[in-house]
Amino acid sequence: MRPNQESSIYRHRASARKKNLEEIMSERTAIVLVTFNGWEMTRNCLNDLAAQLNDSEYFVVAVADNASTDGTPENIRREFPAVHLYASPKNIGFGAANNLALNGLIKDGEAFDSICLLNNDTRLQPETIPQLRNAWEKSQSLAQGEGGKFAVVAPTVKNPDGSEQPNYFAGLGPEGIGSIAFFKNAFRNEASAAKILQGTPTQTAQGSLAEVHWTSAVCWMFGKDLYDALCKENPGGTLFDEKIFMYYEDADLALRARRLGTRFYVAGDVALTHLGGGSAQSNTRRALQHDRAQQYVFKKHFGFRGFILSKSFRFTRSLVRIAASLPRCFCPGGKQARAYVKHHFTLMKAALW
Repeated sequence: MRPNQESSIYRHRASARKKNLEEIMSERTAIVLVTFNGWEMTRNCLNDLAAQLNDSEYFVVAVADNASTDGTPENIRREFPAVHLYASPKNIGFGAANNLALNGLIKDGEAFDSICLLNNDTRLQPETIPQLRNAWEKSQSLAQGEGGKFAVVAPTVKNPDGSEQPNYFAGLGPEGIGSIAFFKNAFRNEASAAKILQGTPTQTAQGSLAEVHWTSAVCWMFGKDLYDALCKENPGGTLFDEKIFMYYEDADLALRARRLGTRFYVAGDVALTHLGGGSAQSNTRRALQHDRAQQYVFKKHFGFRGFILSKSFRFTRSLVRIAASLPRCFCPGGKQARAYVKHHFTLMKAALW
C-alpha cells in the first residue's frame, strides 16, 4: 500500500469515527473518578478512557484524589496531563470527593450537560462511555414519557471472570421491599439476603433498557439538570451528602433522586468490568462504617421508624450469626469461628448505641 493511500484510509476512518461519535454525542459529558491509592487500577482505567481524554470537544475527565500516599496525584499529572486533578489534603470520603471534582470543573469553566460517575477499579472499552451516553438519552426520553422527570442509567456490570455482577436493587428498607422483608434478611445468609435486595429488573419498551429501583454507583450516567436539582434540595448545596464518609452514599443519593421524579435503568447492551478495589482497613472497621452509614441514611429518610429498623436489624443479624458460629468455636481449628464471633459481637454492641 502506498503512503498516500494509507494516509487517505486513516483520514477516512477518523472521519467515520467522528461522524459516528457526533451521532451519539450531542453535548459534553464529565467523567469523574475518585482515587485513594490504588495507582495501578487508576492508570488502567484512565488508559481505557484514552479516547475520551483525547476528545475534549465531547468529554472532560476529572479525578478527585483522597490524599493518596502511593504517588497517584503525581503520576496522574505526569502521565495524564489532560485530566483535571483535584487533590484533597485529607481523605474526605467518596461522596465528598465527587463533590470536590464536580465543583472544581464548574469553577474552572468546564461546560457539560451530563455526568458519568465511574469507579476507578473498572475496565471498559473505548466505546463504552459514548454508548452509555446514548443509553442515557434514550432512558431520559423513556422516563419522561412515563411520568418521570429525570433518568439515571448504569451499564451492565461484569466480574473479572465475565459473570454478571448485579448492580441494581429492589429498594431500601421501608422504601421498596418494605420493613418486614428487610428485617427478615437478618435471618438469611448473605447470598440469600442479596437476592431479596436485588429484586428483578423490568424490561422496557426500549429493549436494551431495564428499569430497576436504583443502581449502585459503580457507574452512573445522568444529566446536569438532575445534578442541579439534587444540589438545590441538599442543605449542603452539593450532590452527595458529605456526612456520609463511605457506604450508602449512593443509596442516599438514589432516594433523594427518586423523590425528584428520577427513574433508574440498566443498559443491557453496554457493559464494563468491576474489579472490586477493596480497602486496607480491617473487616470489622469496614463493617462498622457500613452499619453506621446505614443507620444514618435510614434515620434521615425514614425517621424514627428507620432508626429502629436499622438498629434492630443489625442487632438481630449479628446475634443470629454468633449463635450459628458458637458451636464451631470449640472444635479443632476453631480460630476462624472465634474471630467471626468476635467480629459480630463488636457489631452487635455497636447496634445498641
